[in-house]
Amino acid sequence: MKVPHLVAAEVTPPILLRAWQSVVGRLRRDGRAPEQAGQKDAAWYDKAFASVPEYRVHYTQSGYYFLWSVISDRIVRSGVERVLDLGCGPGQFASLLYDKGIRAYRGLDLSSTSVEMARKRCPGFEFLVQDLGKPDALQGFAYDCIVTLEFLEHVHFDLDVIQRIRPGTKFFATVPNFPYVSHVRHFTDAAQVSLRYQSYFSEFTVDDFLENEVGKTFFLMEGVKA
Repeated sequence: MKVPHLVAAEVTPPILLRAWQSVVGRLRRDGRAPEQAGQKDAAWYDKAFASVPEYRVHYTQSGYYFLWSVISDRIVRSGVERVLDLGCGPGQFASLLYDKGIRAYRGLDLSSTSVEMARKRCPGFEFLVQDLGKPDALQGFAYDCIVTLEFLEHVHFDLDVIQRIRPGTKFFATVPNFPYVSHVRHFTDAAQVSLRYQSYFSEFTVDDFLENEVGKTFFLMEGVKA
């Protein structure tokens, strides 16, 4: 039987695992206990984005590229014109969308560090620092598509965000099957993902993407906001 923290290490993506290990290492050197898993603040994400080299590489070098390729293709094929990206990170996925021909885009993220990185990486797009827990966070941009990749599992207010999406909006999102220090939740299978989110959408599907032999999986949701 494997020790739980070793299992988590096997299934956690390297880009996240290194960020977590960096934070834990600093805490131990300072004589503090490692932090508990749960929702984190902007300062925590600023440190993570600043300290992990993978956030600075071209999107083709990211461990998420295999999944981003599928999502960007689906977005382009859907015919949407205005993409609002919730939890946009340092702009790697945005750069892929730009290269795919998307031109109307706004990215929102809690971390000012990630937004600064995104602006430098993809100057043709708009990126804003935004607390997505605020009721008016999705206003001010005429979107017809919401994309949110590896964000919903990080916050307690995921369902509040989804409820605020405009009806008729095309929706793409991913959530994982693995724990992490900044995760509020994760999902064991596609059925569990559907149970939490399906009622908010029509034409809703969940596809699972296995990344490695130990079972690390991402669930890709697609639908239209009801």
